[in-house]
Amino acid sequence: MGEVRYAVGGSPISHSLSPMLFHLVFHHLKKKNQIPNLIPRSLRLIESVHVDEVLGWGYIEHDEHNPDWALLGSRLNKNSVQLTRLVGEVLTRDIRPSFEGVEPSRKRPPASHHLPSQYHGEEVWLNLTSPLKHQLQSMAFTPVDKGMDILSVNTLRWTGHGWYCATTDGAGVVDVAIHHGIDVASGAILGLHGGGGSARSIADAWLESGGHVVSLGGRRKIDASLITKKLADVKQLDLLIDFDGTYDQHLAVKRTLTPDYLPLNGSLLERDSILDSKNSTIDGRWMLAGQHLESWRRLWAPQSAEHLPTLAQLMSWLSDCEFELAISRSKSMEE
Repeated sequence: MGEVRYAVGGSPISHSLSPMLFHLVFHHLKKKNQIPNLIPRSLRLIESVHVDEVLGWGYIEHDEHNPDWALLGSRLNKNSVQLTRLVGEVLTRDIRPSFEGVEPSRKRPPASHHLPSQYHGEEVWLNLTSPLKHQLQSMAFTPVDKGMDILSVNTLRWTGHGWYCATTDGAGVVDVAIHHGIDVASGAILGLHGGGGSARSIADAWLESGGHVVSLGGRRKIDASLITKKLADVKQLDLLIDFDGTYDQHLAVKRTLTPDYLPLNGSLLERDSILDSKNSTIDGRWMLAGQHLESWRRLWAPQSAEHLPTLAQLMSWLSDCEFELAISRSKSMEE
């Protein structure tokens, strides 16, 4: 029997939905009998601007830099039984129509031959968010893709014998774009405002999938090597992602993806309407769910890739969980 410790690190981190996504996918694969001998030992948020502090938790588990989780208003490790019970119930529900879309069928790179075929007695899986994605630059990590080359690592795995790393933001966004009806392989044009780690990963994956990339400027411009179109030659963007949140030019855009996601309020129907796959504005939860699925596909469980939930399934379950936790927290505050 093996154990896995999972954490997501960055700053700010208390709002992160990654622990819920991890819980949902883990128990889905459990139901599919894909990881029968693996149990989750701990879930953790690590508030830090230094990647070494996140890695330190990976080597020796501790309780530092551990903020309350916004969805519960308390520490994650104090509510593991409640989360497991909620996830188990949500996984039995059907996908709601508002989340349905085009399922990606694009070719994916083969699983890295570096990864071990069996799980170790104690595995550590990590996700990194801003501002940590560019900080991992060590020979001690074995990359399974170009994450180290483009300074955009957001997924890590300790196998007991070594660290492995990957970048999954880009592949996740390509899947989200396809799901929302954008034909990336036919030369769809992506406009990026900002040029940090996520932007580099997305631009690289978009180009590999057959699309074009144009820079819209920003505090940090995207690398010239990742640009294939000039803004002056573009009449309409298929997808716009504004990482700085300050883009105000009047350019025709079919879809806009907001990389950040705000808390949702209202009924389940009202929340679903915001996340509807037919909307011209794509909530950042889609990007998070897409990259999280890619973390499992590329690094954590490549042998079970065909058994992973679809993007629509995961988003539908996530919406349910957020709604149920909001109700639970509201009741506890009234008592």
